[in-house]
Formats: sequence, C-alpha cells, structure tokens
Amino acid sequence: MSQVSTPSRRHFLKASTLTAAAVALGRSSVAHAATLADAHIEIMPDEAIGTIAPELYSHFIEHLGGVIYDGVWVGEGSKIPNKNGIRKAFIDAMREVKAPVLRWPGGCFADSYDWRDGIGPRSKRPKRAAFWSQQDTNAFGTHEFMETCSAIGCKPYLAADVRSLPARDFYQWVEYCNAPAGEGNALADLRATNGDKDPFNVQYWGVGNESWGCGGEQTPEEYAGEFRRYSTWIPKFSDHPRDELRLVICGPNGDDTSWTRGLMKSLKGQHPYGLSTHYYTSGDAKKFAAGDALAFSADEHYDLLTRGSFMENVITDHWSVLSETDPEHKTRLILDEWGAWYGKGTELTPHYNLSQQSTMRDALLSGITLDIFHRHAEKVAMANVAQSINCIHSLMLAQEDKFCVTPTFHVFKMYMPHRGAKAVRAVFSAGSIKNPLAIDSSPVGGASTVGAIKVSPTLAGLSGSASISTEGNGKVLTLSVVNPHLDQALTTEVAVRGLSIASVTGIVLASPDIHNHNDFAHPDAVKPAPATIGAIQSGRLMHTFPAASVTTLTITLA
Repeated sequence: MSQVSTPSRRHFLKASTLTAAAVALGRSSVAHAATLADAHIEIMPDEAIGTIAPELYSHFIEHLGGVIYDGVWVGEGSKIPNKNGIRKAFIDAMREVKAPVLRWPGGCFADSYDWRDGIGPRSKRPKRAAFWSQQDTNAFGTHEFMETCSAIGCKPYLAADVRSLPARDFYQWVEYCNAPAGEGNALADLRATNGDKDPFNVQYWGVGNESWGCGGEQTPEEYAGEFRRYSTWIPKFSDHPRDELRLVICGPNGDDTSWTRGLMKSLKGQHPYGLSTHYYTSGDAKKFAAGDALAFSADEHYDLLTRGSFMENVITDHWSVLSETDPEHKTRLILDEWGAWYGKGTELTPHYNLSQQSTMRDALLSGITLDIFHRHAEKVAMANVAQSINCIHSLMLAQEDKFCVTPTFHVFKMYMPHRGAKAVRAVFSAGSIKNPLAIDSSPVGGASTVGAIKVSPTLAGLSGSASISTEGNGKVLTLSVVNPHLDQALTTEVAVRGLSIASVTGIVLASPDIHNHNDFAHPDAVKPAPATIGAIQSGRLMHTFPAASVTTLTITLA
C-alpha cells in the first residue's frame, strides 16, 4: 500500500485557515473544536457560481454490447417486465434519479447509423453491420428511443451521422422528428404512419460524434466546414423558445485545446449551443482503457482518482480557449461522455462489449466528477455519463431477467438535491494525498489516444461542492464531500461564512473494502446509509467523513 502524504495533527493545527478562523471568531469553543479537526470546509453563500443545471446529470446509451439489446430493449413479447418492449427496471431506475436528458444512438455507432433503417415495421427493418458488432437488427430505432424518453420523463438528445450520410439526411431526420402533424408534410405523415402522429420536438442535436476519431479522423478545420454545411438552413417549425434547436458541435478528445482553438476559429463567427467534450479515465496510467475494474492496488486507486480529477483542467482549459473567439460565451461545454474505462475481465458475458463492474472506487470518481461540474456550473450546460447500463461507467447492470444498480447509481441519487440549486464557493482545506504512480504524461481519454495530459502528483485529501436552495427562504445548503483516503477518516470543521448552522441531516455511501460492488447475487452489497452527524458548536459543525466515502449533508441555517 502506498504511503499517504497527509500532515500530522500537530502540523495541521498550525494551518492558517483554522487558526485564523478561531482567532477571528474569538470563541473558545470554536477554537477548541478547531484543534480537533483534520480538515476544514468553509462555505461562502454570498459567492454564487451559477445554477446547477439538472442536465449535468444526463445519460447516454449506445448500440454497444448489452446496452440497447438486453439492457434497455427486451421486446414486447419478453417475459422480463417491460413497457412496450423497454425493460421496466431500467425505466424505474432512470425515473428514480430523474434522468433529465438521454443521448442516443452513439457514440461511434452514430457515425455509421442511418436513421431510416430504424423506422417502420420491425419485421421489415434491415439488419446492418454496426461499428461495435457484426450486425444490428434495428429493432430499437427512433420511435422506440422516443418511447423510452417518454417513459422516463426525459428529453431526447440525438447524435447525427456526419461521417457517412449527406447533410440532407440530417435535415430530414430533424423534419421527421419535429414537423407538425396535419399539414401535409410527407415526413410528418410518415411518422404518423409509423405510430406517432404528434411531433417529438427534439431540441438537442449532436452534429456528428468524435470527428477527430471514429467520426472521420478529420482536422478541426475540415470538421468546421462540415458543421457549417450540415447546420445551415435546418428546417424550423416554431419560433417558441422551447422548440429552438440546440446544436452540439464535436469538440475535443480530452484536453486537446488545439482542436477547440482550430475549430472555433474556423466556424467564422458561428456560436453553437454546446461544444461536446469527451474525457474518460482509464484504469491504468500507462495504457489507455487498461487496468482491472475489480483487481487494483491502493496505488492504482489513488492514481485513477487523481487522473479523474483532471476533469477540472479539461473544463477550465477549453473554457479559456472558447473565450478567444466567444468572449460572451454563447457556446458552453457539454461533457457528453465521461467515466472510468477499464480493460476486459469483468464483463457480464463475453458478447457484452465494454461491459465492466463498478466498485466503491467508481462511486468516489462519480462524486469527484459531479462536484467538479458543480464548481463550474456556469461553464457546463450538460454532462452525460457513459453509459447508463451495462457499459463502462454504468449506473445499472442487467442480463436477461437479472438486474441491479451500481454504487454510481447511489451517488447520482444522493446528489439530486444539488439540481436546480445555486452553486456557491466552498474552500476545502485538507492535506493532499501523494499519487505514487504519477508520470509526466498519460492518455487523454476518449475513444482513441491523440495526446497527453500532465498528471498531478497529488490528489486532494478532501473535495466536494456546495449549493444553496433557490426555493423558500434560501436557508438550506447542500454539501457533498468525497474522502478518497483508503484508511483515514477525516474529522472536519464545517463553517458557513456569516451564518450559523442550525441543524444537519445526511447520507453516506461507504464500504469496508474499496473493491466492494453490487452484483445480481448481492444487489445491496454497497448502498447508502444515514450519516452519523457530528456536533454543532457555536454555529459550526464538527463532522467525521469516513474513509473512502461519499457524503451529502443537508444543512439548515439559523
């Protein structure tokens, strides 16, 4: 096990953040409490960052392995409980976390997908070669996806094929989905013939996918030309803001700022709604998409979380580049693929390509990532975990009639109070953890490796985010905290600048072993529990965050 680089208790007591706070307050009880603390969190409710969009908790499903077929789609005639062919357990779980947006059909699958193959009677739909498999039946197409979104109560996000289909097909897919009924439009009539008279009113459209890789291996300048061609004179059927198309342009692989800079300069003043950015964290620092989801060392644990924390750099670096051509920031970031990506060995079945298990380590990575999104709420318009079920960083696992949720699912549910709230600045003061596997560079992340990132030699010993409810009197704070230490609980002083804490409730996700996970035989091996709340003294909270835990506290202010 690696040596954890944390300051001694005596050294930490000398830290300026704690002593300054105690002296400024001039309260002996607070000063005494400070001497017992391993860490300190100060929340600034008057320093707003931005509203935490619910869309930061969005999802992604692709025709890949067991995601669509068996995960989402079981068919109307299946003995597995379903709603019009869609696995009921999947619908229920997505509703439980109030999934706001669902992206489909890819991913790389979208780069060769003809939407016309997935409409009409299923018995007549063609079987096609697919990116991730030898053949796709097209049983799950546009109407089935829209039915899925309707059952969940989420908005659809369609990724269009820019690599292999002409611009006309993109325009006509928009028309098929959004043209009003009863006006003689041929595609609207075709939609009605296929079972849906009313328009789908799809707002989110990805103009291609990973154009630097499986989407055509284009240069940013080449793709900019394609975007202009595909996005010019798209059919518009309403002037109402709710029907405005929100086009998402293909952004970079990880922290490739040269792609973003070249792309935005080549758009000639166009400012699409969002810049799609993909960042995956591989299980091994030296080889992308390697490492084992279950068999990993303490060193590998800290290394993965350190590289996952690089998401903060991905956001700030691209935001800075966007400022060069878009100082008003009309285009915001959309992290529509993110998560931990491991090698083979823990898949549910051999033909479930990119299927993997999910442990408490992945729960910690989920919390760290969502907290980063909160801390940059003004920059990120949407984020889509990859993927919802049976693939990479999934929330659910399913095989035939078996189903369970992963630790990541619980983190998404625990963080729900942040949605729609106002993110506020919070300062976390704690000793850092040495990343024993830090190297000068490691893979960027994404479907292919195109560059390198600098990896921090240390991981924050305590991190999180805070938000304040915009409803009622604004006196309820949500604080989420990740303690990544494998063997060290952190007693922490929590203070709210200018205000006193009246009461606290909380929930915590932790497990005796970081490798613990849920499976079909043990679906509740990892699950959250009520947090044991620490003492409130002079309006401040002294709370102990368990080792390797994710905690959400609801703080009522006096």
